[in-house]
Amino acid sequence: MKHKWSILLFAAGLIILAYPHIAQLVNNRIQHNQVDEFRTALDDLPDEEVVRLIDRAREYNEDIAEESTGLRDPWGDQEEWINAYRDLGFDDNEMFGALEIPKLNVRTPIYLGSSEAVLSKGVGQVEGSSLPLGGLGTHTVLAGHRGMPTIPMFRDLDRLQAGDVFFIHTVEETLEYRVVAQEVIYPDDTDSLEIQDGRDLATLLTCHPYRHNYQRLLVHGERVE
Repeated sequence: MKHKWSILLFAAGLIILAYPHIAQLVNNRIQHNQVDEFRTALDDLPDEEVVRLIDRAREYNEDIAEESTGLRDPWGDQEEWINAYRDLGFDDNEMFGALEIPKLNVRTPIYLGSSEAVLSKGVGQVEGSSLPLGGLGTHTVLAGHRGMPTIPMFRDLDRLQAGDVFFIHTVEETLEYRVVAQEVIYPDDTDSLEIQDGRDLATLLTCHPYRHNYQRLLVHGERVE
């Protein structure tokens, strides 16, 4: 009987140790499937619906470039921006695109806004930055957690170096960005996240240092034509 209990305790210990790794694999597969479903769903969208969505989003990006009120740290209050997205006809509960980082084996949905609800299920577009559609004079900032117990997310973002690439899948096309720089900032230091004339930029943002989170790690990418 004692031997039986020892085996059961050993097995329980193995399950406890293995759970986070198994959960990560499962959640990675779920996110990968969500991205695949997003790309498949695009094929079923009527052309006029795609055009309508793109036109609204590009108009929003033009307004952001001309009348920017500044970026906000993603771990703050975003209700005003979420309402603005809804006014445009976009729902923060629906995928707006997908992010793929081959070097990190990351494929995750992109949602509008960066509320905690959004960041718990994917990557969020930071309020005040361009919608992730590409185009000269745009700068989209995509925020993700540095990692949760069962979802790695941006945990290994610091592994990205100049020359690495990542992709943003939109309702219209796939955009390729090449990493040009990595930096660490404080939450209120947003100068490097501003839109720059004549450039198509995308920045990946997460908390830093890992498990302390009083700074922000940025990985800047520029569009590869």
